[in-house]
Amino acid sequence: MHRTFRLACTVLVLTLFPLTGVFAGSKYVYDFNSRCQQAYQSLVSLRIAEGNALLREELKDNPNNLIPVLLANYDDCLTLLFNGDPNEYSRRKANLDKRLDLLEQGDEQSPWYKYCIGVLHFQWAAVRIRYNEYWSAGLEFRKSFIQLKDNRKLFPSFRNNQVLLGLEEAIVGTIPDSYKWISGMLGMKGDVRKGTAQIVDFLSHRDGSAALMREEAIFFYCYLKFSFLSDHKSVWKYLDESVLDFRNNHLYAFMKANFALNDNKAQLAEQVLKGRNTGSEYLDVPVFNYQLGTALLQKMDHDCIAYFQQFLNRYKGKLFVKDAYQKMSFYYLALGDLPQAINYKNKIVKAGSEQVDADKQAQRYATNIQMPNPFLLKARLLSDGGYYEQALDELKGSRAADFPNTADQLEFNYRYARIYTLMAQPAKAIPFYEATIRAGANRQEHFAARSALEMGQIYEQQGLNEKAIACYRKCIAMKNHDYKSSLDQKAKAGIDRLGGNK
Repeated sequence: MHRTFRLACTVLVLTLFPLTGVFAGSKYVYDFNSRCQQAYQSLVSLRIAEGNALLREELKDNPNNLIPVLLANYDDCLTLLFNGDPNEYSRRKANLDKRLDLLEQGDEQSPWYKYCIGVLHFQWAAVRIRYNEYWSAGLEFRKSFIQLKDNRKLFPSFRNNQVLLGLEEAIVGTIPDSYKWISGMLGMKGDVRKGTAQIVDFLSHRDGSAALMREEAIFFYCYLKFSFLSDHKSVWKYLDESVLDFRNNHLYAFMKANFALNDNKAQLAEQVLKGRNTGSEYLDVPVFNYQLGTALLQKMDHDCIAYFQQFLNRYKGKLFVKDAYQKMSFYYLALGDLPQAINYKNKIVKAGSEQVDADKQAQRYATNIQMPNPFLLKARLLSDGGYYEQALDELKGSRAADFPNTADQLEFNYRYARIYTLMAQPAKAIPFYEATIRAGANRQEHFAARSALEMGQIYEQQGLNEKAIACYRKCIAMKNHDYKSSLDQKAKAGIDRLGGNK
């Protein structure tokens, strides 16, 4: 669901080799040699200091090599994305222009020239989104898109283009119809399936440039399949059959834990997070504590509170802070400890930001006088974690009509539907989804929109494409509900998958 550090060119280049020294008048090369490959693998595993040490060695021996300039940017990107420290961002953001100045002195006849520049623009687009600079992020994204698209025309056999350009075209393919004119005006067109297919093709080759930088191709492929194409089964099959190192590669550990938490597999997430290498050589990533706290919350384990608190104590950013406090409040509310639930609820209002849907929802919870129904909340937490039988045990013996609150009636029906869906009993789920939509299509709660989305996914799996598209469109048509942006994106991706826009 879902990257930081210093050094890079400023330290690697300006400190070790001033521009007026070794680099001036030199002939630059792009040598992705074994030491650079090792540095790359260290960086994407989040062993940042180890990767930077290798880059310093490479620049000392080969000061004309521009690949370390490219790889130094992974430090900034990963550190800033994972740790979210605004002071760190202020210190590092000047690195982009310094690196671009160096890369633009490279050989324009090399396929690495535009590729490296495109990578830097894309990575800083992601960073700028992280720090709420959407206009600057859009400009960086467009620059990257154009560089990589031009590079594909000039060097069609350079397979590395496929990875990032495939990802970008997939992202553009999920832009809502109402904003398509913007991407068209900016010269960007995309399709989720075609973009993913480019990455698949890259991974099917191990020759030439396709032998390099596979780690991020795997990462992007899995996220596109899981989040944009909703093909969870294929992703789990791929991960189960792969030889990926989830213990020593923290980026992979983060990815697998994130997928597990978003696919009702809290026990698996807990296993991955507790099984990762916790050596001091790894980047400190507070979000691992947030993930583990979530996994433990979903089985009502009291240790979740300590992990959420560690996340809040160590994290310098603002994303998911409100959500963490809400989860702590939820634990005590489901447990029946109302004073503690209110205590953590009161912490939400002034904490963090409202940049992501989860934090927006947490803020609404904090400002709402009415508390969630503890009975339904406990069932929700258990079902979210994949503990379906325990969740059903909480619901049995009750009916929607037993709840005087309309929101509780909606959640009761949705919760039954969701549990039956996850237990592979769609025939039992659909009537509950339909009841939720009838009663909640015009309400702020997200249950009706999510019901439409999940019904669409059921029909899509059954090959009933017209019914699926109708459900996805119904989801998008619902206004002003919680999680609208994320649900709309998934519904839009579903329509694209089925050719509903043709």
